[in-house]
Amino acid sequence: MLVTPSLVKRLWYAWSILILLVGILPLHNFVGHAHWQYIRWVPTPDQLNSPAILLDLGIDAVANILLFLPFGLLYSLRGLDGRAPSPVHLVLMAFALSFSIEYYQVYCHNRSTSLLDLLDNVLGAYLGMKAGEAYVRGSRAGVGEPVA
Repeated sequence: MLVTPSLVKRLWYAWSILILLVGILPLHNFVGHAHWQYIRWVPTPDQLNSPAILLDLGIDAVANILLFLPFGLLYSLRGLDGRAPSPVHLVLMAFALSFSIEYYQVYCHNRSTSLLDLLDNVLGAYLGMKAGEAYVRGSRAGVGEPVA
């Protein structure tokens, strides 16, 4: 399959919408009043001593990183057309998308807002961008080589 800049752009927009939907659905959880007392800024010492909570935090971190990995990967694949993607621009977009979702969740029942989620999301986008940059470098190095 030929990866074209227009295909990459459409996939990036689609993945961005998927991230947004994962973060806000189901919509009936939105109640319109804040739950500031439930924000998990950082894990407490008691939480860090609980294996069950540590496992939950680990699974949550891996899920958030994996969710944002394609966001960064697809963003960096724009470099296939010769334009170098900006890491600062990507980090700011990932932060803005993640912050918007976390802020929305402050006003929802059955959702929890966490600073760790925000950091994991940005990390996932950044790691995805680095993987995409490696792919772009490899595809450029392979240009002009004979096909066996």
